[in-house]
Parts: sequence; C-alpha cells; structure tokens
Amino acid sequence: MLIFMELNAFVVALVVLVSATLAVWLRSKNGYLTFFSFIFGIYLLRVVDVVVFPLSIGYDIPDFKPNINLVPFDFGSCDSFSRELCIREIYQNILLTIPFGFGVNFIARIKPKNILWLALGVGFAFESIQLVISVVFRSPFRAVDINDLILNATGVLLGYGIFRVFGAIYFYVVQKFQSQPRHIFAYVHDIVRQQN
Repeated sequence: MLIFMELNAFVVALVVLVSATLAVWLRSKNGYLTFFSFIFGIYLLRVVDVVVFPLSIGYDIPDFKPNINLVPFDFGSCDSFSRELCIREIYQNILLTIPFGFGVNFIARIKPKNILWLALGVGFAFESIQLVISVVFRSPFRAVDINDLILNATGVLLGYGIFRVFGAIYFYVVQKFQSQPRHIFAYVHDIVRQQN
C-alpha cells in the first residue's frame, strides 16, 4: 500500500512538473528559460519531498498542540548526546535552500534589494506548510521553528551570493577572452549582465 501511495505521489509530481514546464514554454517560447525552469522544478519537487513527507497520519492525541519554537537561536536540548544531530539539522536547513538562491535567478529577475524578502518568504513558507501539516494531521513529528526559518533564509542568501560570485567570474571570463557567447551561454550571459 505504501509503495502504491509513493508511486501515485511520484506520478502526480511528474504531471505537475511537466505541465508547469509546458506552461513556461507556451508563455515564453524560450527553450533556455524552459530548460532552467524544468531543472528548478526538479529541485522544488525534492524540497517538497523533504519539507512535507513523510506524512504521519493516524495519531489520535488528546489535547494535541503543535510543536512551535518562536525563540531565535534556541535549539532545544543540544547536549553532548544530541550535539551531532543539532549541527546536522543546522547545516541541512541551510543546504536545502542554497540551490533556491542560486537557481531562481535563471527563471526570474530578482533585484538585489528584494532578495532578503524573498529569502524570508521561502523560510516562512516552509514553516507555514509544516504548521498546516502538523495541525491538519495532528502530527507530533512536525516542528515549527523560527530557527529553521532563519537557516532557510540564510541558505537562500548564500545561494544568491554564490550566484553573484559566479556571475562576476563568468562576466570577467567572457570579457577577458572577448568571446561572443552563443546558445545557452548567451542566455546565462544575459542573466548575469542583468544582475550587474
């Protein structure tokens, strides 16, 4: 039964990804934008898999209250026994969103002044989804944590910073060798030029 449910979820995700990619193509008629949108969509499906699944259904807990931490930089009991788990949770929350901060630039024009709001929005969206899941399914295994929001936002900002460094290096190399980028490299060149 579980394998059947996972297969159904995979099929639904695949249909959504293909439909969204087709919509991008029909709207833009830009093959490179469509390609990067498809790659970004695969990444987002993986993020949904991490943030939403597995769903813990069937817990009938009287007086259920969602697990919520609104105290920044309070990581709970990170004693010597659980320190490794705490550290892993910190860097995994950051790593989860670095590709978002890097990749979103290839499908949307993000102004530098708006990146902080986008980063906070991503973290807020992830934690809101987990709160809804926790409340709807009365799942004690979902925690809403201000630290996760901060760490996810940090990952987006780091990804954006990596994109800016990549862009500067790419632009420098193109100018240094006085090359005229073509095909997908011309698309990347346009993206980088618009960010500088």
